[in-house]
Amino acid sequence: MKYKIKKITCLLLCFILSFSLVGCRDKKAEKRYRDYVKSLIAINYLGATDDYVKATGANQEDADALYQANVELLADNILAYYGITLSNASTMRQGYVDLAKNIYSKVNYKVSNAYKDGTAYLVDVTIYPIDIFAQTSEEVNAYITQFNEAVANGDYNDYTMEQYETEFSTGLLEILNTACLNMTYAAEKVVTVEIIIDDNVYYISDKDFLAIDEAIINSAVSTNITVGPQ
Repeated sequence: MKYKIKKITCLLLCFILSFSLVGCRDKKAEKRYRDYVKSLIAINYLGATDDYVKATGANQEDADALYQANVELLADNILAYYGITLSNASTMRQGYVDLAKNIYSKVNYKVSNAYKDGTAYLVDVTIYPIDIFAQTSEEVNAYITQFNEAVANGDYNDYTMEQYETEFSTGLLEILNTACLNMTYAAEKVVTVEIIIDDNVYYISDKDFLAIDEAIINSAVSTNITVGPQ
């Protein structure tokens, strides 16, 4: 099966994307637009809420909620990626939320100054996609094979479903968190976004942000191994 992670982006950003346009049409506009795009990446993936709130005037509570929602979305997609269903989500799921924060802390990107193309302002975002799923593919496959062998041998026959899920998920978390210590990246991708100017605000489209989001993590990883039943 081919798995794809992070196909959905948190759309909570839509209501706090916009900056006031007051004073933006001066010679420093290129830098302002660059800083705007940088702040979107920083808030969504690094949780840099202070700078975002200062730059946009957004509510601190909304900014914190935006980052948390994006992190939880990645955690849920990681669980789906590996086909993990947690009976007791409270404790084990938090481990995957922490993993998602760990992964996002390794986001690697550069944002250029805005430049004009005709009447439009464009910003180039160079992204080095996080390659953790390819990086750990061999080790994860070996772990799953070993785990399936233990299942077949009856090693978990006396386990409850919660214990079984915790046992497997803990081992997987350890592999992925260890990989974060020496993160690898796929070949760089350049995403060009357009600054949309509308009355007294400017912003980028959901489509352009999705393009950034899809480049953040390289997730096209194939495997034919699945975790066997208890």
